[in-house]
Amino acid sequence: MRIAETTHWRDFSGGIVQAVSSDIKIPNSIPFSLNLLLDKILGEAVSRQGTNIVGAQLSAGTTCQGIFQHLDSDSANNKLFAGFNGIIYDVVAGTASVSGLSTTAKMHFCTFLNTTIMLNGVAGQARSYTAAGGWVSTGGVLDVANVPSGADNILEFKDRLYASVTDRLYYTNTPTSGAVSWSASGSGSLQAEQEDGGGTIEGLSKVPGYLTIFKKRSLKRWNFDSTFPEDLVNIGTNSQESIVRARGKNYFFFNGNFYETAGNYPVKISRPVQRICDGIASSFYVNVNGWSDNTDIYWAVGTVTIDFDRGFTETYTNCCLRYNIDSQIWVLLRYAHNFRALGQYISSNDTLLVGGDENGQILQLNTLNTDYNGNAIVWILQSPEFDFKSREKKKTISEKIYVHSDVTSGAELQARLDYKNWESIGSLKDVVSEVFISPLKANVFEFRITDSITGEQIKLRGMDFPNVEVHDTA
Repeated sequence: MRIAETTHWRDFSGGIVQAVSSDIKIPNSIPFSLNLLLDKILGEAVSRQGTNIVGAQLSAGTTCQGIFQHLDSDSANNKLFAGFNGIIYDVVAGTASVSGLSTTAKMHFCTFLNTTIMLNGVAGQARSYTAAGGWVSTGGVLDVANVPSGADNILEFKDRLYASVTDRLYYTNTPTSGAVSWSASGSGSLQAEQEDGGGTIEGLSKVPGYLTIFKKRSLKRWNFDSTFPEDLVNIGTNSQESIVRARGKNYFFFNGNFYETAGNYPVKISRPVQRICDGIASSFYVNVNGWSDNTDIYWAVGTVTIDFDRGFTETYTNCCLRYNIDSQIWVLLRYAHNFRALGQYISSNDTLLVGGDENGQILQLNTLNTDYNGNAIVWILQSPEFDFKSREKKKTISEKIYVHSDVTSGAELQARLDYKNWESIGSLKDVVSEVFISPLKANVFEFRITDSITGEQIKLRGMDFPNVEVHDTA
């Protein structure tokens, strides 16, 4: 029996939703996509923009240890800094500002009293920067010479600076005559609860009213009077870099999942991309790093191996997961660069996303339509399963399939029948592609559209199946 009406597949606004039975799948969701934005134009898939270098290569072959922009009260004094190979660079000028630091320790930065401080957890390597005096290891309004030995994870909260050493929190006094001290009256330290198995402090952040203390396997909050909650929250974080502040909440990574918290018990937000999260290499957990513009959150997650069941896996390098706070849509992005630190760069009136890679470079994201050095952007859109409401019976799709898209001439249309291998069944033109096919017979059908681009962004609207026949037997 031929299905009388054309079957349409349109609208991807539900985003990626994985590891859910096709019988109860969320309408408008898809199981997988790569390098496509699903909330830029609601109902369509649009390829991401590319990357371009900021300044020039700073230290060939070395991994970014940290990135931060010093924002001065006089914007003419703003500076974008990045650490590579134990050196803090002025990124735009391309010059070394500080040298002789640890070549492996991550660099963490904070600006307070118009001064930027850098800690890396190594005794004697704290530094502070002002536009007038440059980088110093002694003096300055942040009392950099007296930072507790081995302190890391620097943060400002309620007019004090905080830093951690193993499982203890240290803080300065509030400013006196425009300066703070790590040893004067009003400074002090706090022993974060030494509950069994909580581990050392891995990161600090804040939400309205509280400093949040992320240990290896637990979370505390502090309001300068006491710690909360007193009962154990057995979710922590693997890295300071994964903790992102946005809209009064903390978003962070822990042992293969992403969470949000306003200081209370964290809520898991990454269930829709469970297969991707499960595929993040555990060796990269300590390197997951993120940034947010208060609309989208980006997390660099390294190499991901996705298990699609039945022994079918795919591996993608240099991956980022992007989460839209409003729509709660996740997408997987893959770049030509493995980002080890993401951050903000305000250039004139533009707030830009930049990342430091493993080759001594700082790259601006979301610009142009190729990755830096002419690297093409490979994109994939995968359909949900189609059983045409008769999963128990064989169906045949014959004659042709229509694909609706823009700027996709030459893109490949693939099909997978009953969970077997992906096979090419035709190529696209532009706007409306009438793809003539050999008959496809199966119980369950899946489709992919894929290509690479170096020019204009592509848009995908979906597919139509005008000729589907349902057979009487299984």
